[in-house]
Amino acid sequence: KRPEEIETVSLPDIVNKFKARLKKILQNKSEFYHTKDEIACDKNDTRGLSQKKIHEVSAFSQFISEKCTENTIIDIGSGLGYLDEILLQRGFNVIGIESNNSIHKGAMERHKKMNIDEERLRHINLIFGCDSESFSVLNSCSDVGRGGCLVALHACGDLTNHIINAFLQSQNIRCMAVVSCCYHKMLGTFPLSQELKDLSMHHDIDFFNHYFLRLGANEPLSRWWRMSADEHVEHCNNVVFRAVLEIFCQQRTLELKKKRRKATKKSEVKDFDSYLQNVQNIYDLSFNQKDISEIKELYDTKYELHNLVENISGLQFLIQQVIESLILADRKSYLEQFGAKTELYHVFDDVISPRNTVIYAVKS
Repeated sequence: KRPEEIETVSLPDIVNKFKARLKKILQNKSEFYHTKDEIACDKNDTRGLSQKKIHEVSAFSQFISEKCTENTIIDIGSGLGYLDEILLQRGFNVIGIESNNSIHKGAMERHKKMNIDEERLRHINLIFGCDSESFSVLNSCSDVGRGGCLVALHACGDLTNHIINAFLQSQNIRCMAVVSCCYHKMLGTFPLSQELKDLSMHHDIDFFNHYFLRLGANEPLSRWWRMSADEHVEHCNNVVFRAVLEIFCQQRTLELKKKRRKATKKSEVKDFDSYLQNVQNIYDLSFNQKDISEIKELYDTKYELHNLVENISGLQFLIQQVIESLILADRKSYLEQFGAKTELYHVFDDVISPRNTVIYAVKS
């Protein structure tokens, strides 16, 4: 059910009070309504792209087209250039900056096969940061007299802060539109604004750490509301099984390292026996029969966690909104601290793309 469909009386008083306070403190954001139009990725050029990525590229390119008046777009973390191709169709000149050399080469090869005009879409292999090389590239890319616009689709960790500072310090960059992600990968750069630094010092706040930021990077509440009963069971199993395995590994001083990006599949969390059968395919671990027996005994002692996990997860989803809102508000405050007119926009469907907010700033 959606939040508004749940009867208030069915929730504990402490949760109702938390929800009421939550509505008051969440950062206000403007809505950007994405409409399908004739500009779209060619089907032959999007093979292998997820529906999530296609949705993001389509909506973000439309946002940039409607908000950015500069002729030149500088795309930080441009990847294989899908966003850049659409921006080119929308009439912009585009420079794609990508740090990964193999991906950078892949984008160049793709665009060469597509006969894209190299004068209008250029590629630069660069680890972007607040350094002289990055600023030199920005000044050479943007149009003298007209300026350029910095954009990034899911700038990971500290990259958003680097882009913000580059935007503020570069004379030729007039506006920026950035979607952030992976807040937990920030290395000591939160809070950013003087306003939040002063508040945290005044209230002696000491919990702005990796775990706090990791909660902010969780999936949004909208996904939680839409989960079926079976999906809740699957999620609960995944968390409990992983927790038991982690406890065992800590007791044995073993490193729990994934072999693949997505750790578990549905079939692997059906029950604990299935999980253990597949655990050596999921993680870089090697267990003998004695280890398996001990893990099962440990699981039996932790079985009651199944009664707690989904309740605690629900609270995490609620808190996620607060933390992400605070991170975005901090970045907005920092930009305004230096005179940039800044707004936050919901651009993507957060069920499809959880990090769905654009930080849009224009220099006075």
